[in-house]
Amino acid sequence: MLLEAPPIDRATAYHVVVPFKRLFATAHGVLAARSSWILRLRDAQGAEGFGEIALDPGATTLEEGRLAAAVREAVAELEAGQFPERSCLLASRAEGRAILAGIDGALDSLLRAASGDPNGPRSRESVAVNATLSDAGAEATAEAAIRAVAAGFTCLKLKVGPEITAALVDRVAAVSRAIPTSVRLRLDANCSWTRSMAVERLAELAAYDIEYVEQPLAADDLEGHAALRRECRVPIALDESVESDEAASAALAAGAADVLVIKPARVGGPRVLREIARRAASAGVPVVVSSFFETGIGIDAAVRAGADLPLIGQERAHGLATAGLLEHDLLRIPASVIGGRIALPPQLAVDEAALARYTVEQIGPSR
Repeated sequence: MLLEAPPIDRATAYHVVVPFKRLFATAHGVLAARSSWILRLRDAQGAEGFGEIALDPGATTLEEGRLAAAVREAVAELEAGQFPERSCLLASRAEGRAILAGIDGALDSLLRAASGDPNGPRSRESVAVNATLSDAGAEATAEAAIRAVAAGFTCLKLKVGPEITAALVDRVAAVSRAIPTSVRLRLDANCSWTRSMAVERLAELAAYDIEYVEQPLAADDLEGHAALRRECRVPIALDESVESDEAASAALAAGAADVLVIKPARVGGPRVLREIARRAASAGVPVVVSSFFETGIGIDAAVRAGADLPLIGQERAHGLATAGLLEHDLLRIPASVIGGRIALPPQLAVDEAALARYTVEQIGPSR
């Protein structure tokens, strides 16, 4: 059993493909649409809960095919009144952890719906979030930064890649000139730098007030990240390196990160996220919750988990203001970003028409 949940009367999974409003450039390519699975669970009394099952948006066709097969197996078990074994899902590949994240999110949503308490006890009623700026030229990035600050964001995350150091510094300098000094700036390299590139770039970036550089090196290079922390003045955050609870423990033991950036869909869901955050807090390492560019359903679960995390020093913005990048977030009541914060919505209300419009495959019975 994953959570203390009522018997499941019906389980359905919807494969959705939601286009981005505009092409979104990252260090590894351009994203045109978000493919994920929406899981709907219903109990005998008719209460429903929703969760999202999502892989890294850069997942291969083979990985997406494995996920689809695993979703079919999970829905069949849920329809038979059985829950997939938690330990097996955690120990399996990325698709197993993604399914566990979707089930945990759906069960949490179901329990809140069944109890009549849409939010339950929470440490905070809202979370700070950063604006994510696409990989573009210096002038375009600075203009995007100005728009984000005007919209109320107090933290910006700049996507960077293997461009030459001078071009990177030009972009960072342009953004720094364009925003108030009170606005925090963080960079995300998505594993695109070598060690020598990282040393060169971090030396140049030390002149700017960078909150941290996220995942400069390959995911498995904990030793290299630990060395960067010792040798460079810019703080280091790990994202892709933290694919599971065990990976988070290894990163903490190696002293490889000043900050852990955790994607619930990657590590196994909100419960695993909270376990990692408690362990990181004991080591004095803060956790930032980030998205896989999920729809509003996955973002809702991540925001609720982020509202529970222990504070280590100052409050840090989470990377959860991304549902608005999609053509539709699949919600009737979106979680709006106001003043650089997302408030917990009164309830998770799925837009059934939008869900039907973007569904390309359905597993399990209709409503």
